[in-house]
Amino acid sequence: MFWRRRSHSHRIGRPSIPRQHIAFSQRISGDHSEWGEEKIAEELAAKFGIEHSGSTVRRYMVARCRAPRGDQTWRTFIRNHAKEVWACDFLTQYTAFFAVAYVFVIMEVGSRRIVHFNVTTNPTLPWIKQQIREATAWGNGPRFLIHDNDGIFGQIRTSGTGDEDHGRSRYRCHLDRWLGEVMRIKGLPIPYGAPNASPHVERFIRTLREEALDHFIFLSADHIRRVVTEYVRYYNGARPSQAIHGIPDPYPELKQPPPRVGRLIALPVLDGVHHDYRLAA
Repeated sequence: MFWRRRSHSHRIGRPSIPRQHIAFSQRISGDHSEWGEEKIAEELAAKFGIEHSGSTVRRYMVARCRAPRGDQTWRTFIRNHAKEVWACDFLTQYTAFFAVAYVFVIMEVGSRRIVHFNVTTNPTLPWIKQQIREATAWGNGPRFLIHDNDGIFGQIRTSGTGDEDHGRSRYRCHLDRWLGEVMRIKGLPIPYGAPNASPHVERFIRTLREEALDHFIFLSADHIRRVVTEYVRYYNGARPSQAIHGIPDPYPELKQPPPRVGRLIALPVLDGVHHDYRLAA
């Protein structure tokens, strides 16, 4: 039987590169954290005649923290401007007779307060504009309004003329044009196919459905409006929000220090679907 021990020099896999090349890769990547592996590989090849692939260079680059971005991320922007940002969205609700009603909601992102809502069976762009006028009737409008890319908002299409191309460069939809030119509010449409870019109002819609709408069989749009009205009153004034660790817009009595002793009482909400707990002296 012929048998020969495999030497340690014949290892399986990619061979290591010379130590000097490793040192060069580490020095350059340490000096320029913004450079990627391909750029460093090109630097080595062009100036030192050292030929290595980008994946090889990446193995020996200095580990570094992510370089700070020159612009704000979407999350940072929302956090920095939360008090000036509102977000709006629709949800659909069927009645017992298979009619479709649309619930339109506007939320103040910073406080999670629902500033306005309404229900309709025929949502149109003029109807949405009227809801925004009512929400800002007392001059307490936002600086930014986040919305999705629903066709109701009137997507702008160009036909090749210069004026329309200029308008498209500034606005994605007719709602944004009206907001900017009439209401002095900057519309912020979220990216296509990215509902998570507006998570605050999306989360409220889920909460509204799970805690209120799913518990009733509705007979009409007015019936839906009555239920949503009572729930929004409870949500704004008495329901603690985990996001802000407080109540969005507490009732006056909840703004006072609670009594130290008392009897626990439960005020029914939506005929007992929920309860607003208080201490009665």
